Amino acid sequence: MQILYLASAIITNPQNDFLIVRKKKSSYFQMVGGKIEGDEQPIEALIRECKEEIQVDISTYPIELLGEHCTKAVNEQETLVKATIFHVAIPHHVAIQCAKEIAEFAWMSKTSYQNYQLAHLLCEFSLPWWKANEI
Repeated sequence: MQILYLASAIITNPQNDFLIVRKKKSSYFQMVGGKIEGDEQPIEALIRECKEEIQVDISTYPIELLGEHCTKAVNEQETLVKATIFHVAIPHHVAIQCAKEIAEFAWMSKTSYQNYQLAHLLCEFSLPWWKANEI
């Protein structure tokens, strides 16, 4: 079984909504982030992926390491994802723009999260953390 090493973020706004994205060839929403390349540290990969996917430089905001989680990938057969997961709180005025492989984004609230088809990593680690924390 193949393992993909990822860096992902629970990105929240002042209302504690959670930014989720859907890739062009997927029906699942997931966290912003992606594969760690070469000698990158997880934080470096996350900063790069945020610039690539949503056109936001998160390096100017507080970034909190939450932990790691391993689960099945939703878009690749016979593949596990092992992710280092962070929390990033951004101001509401930050403009989010879909770029690269991202088809759409949504601000998920604690009353609307059931309306989205969510990737395993988001469901198993990030959703419980987010629901339990007022940020």
